Amino acid sequence: MSKWFTHIFNILVGLLIIAEGTVYIFMNNKDGELHIRSMIMTVLLLLAWAMSYRKQLTSDNQSAWLILTIIIMIPMILPWLFFI
Repeated sequence: MSKWFTHIFNILVGLLIIAEGTVYIFMNNKDGELHIRSMIMTVLLLLAWAMSYRKQLTSDNQSAWLILTIIIMIPMILPWLFFI
């Protein structure tokens, strides 16, 4: 697997996590209070993504960690399926 693909793919995933997290945090804003569950989920997804990205760069088995990153993307994709 190419290092360029690893970097570009993971940067896009990170940006998607941040974008979706901000959308959910501010869309679920009630009476000026930020949505705590959306904040926690965003932080957990970012943490899992960061660990997976680091392992992709340092591990010998990069493909397994790429698959984990794709699995991390499932909670990002699932809510959008209900809007379609």
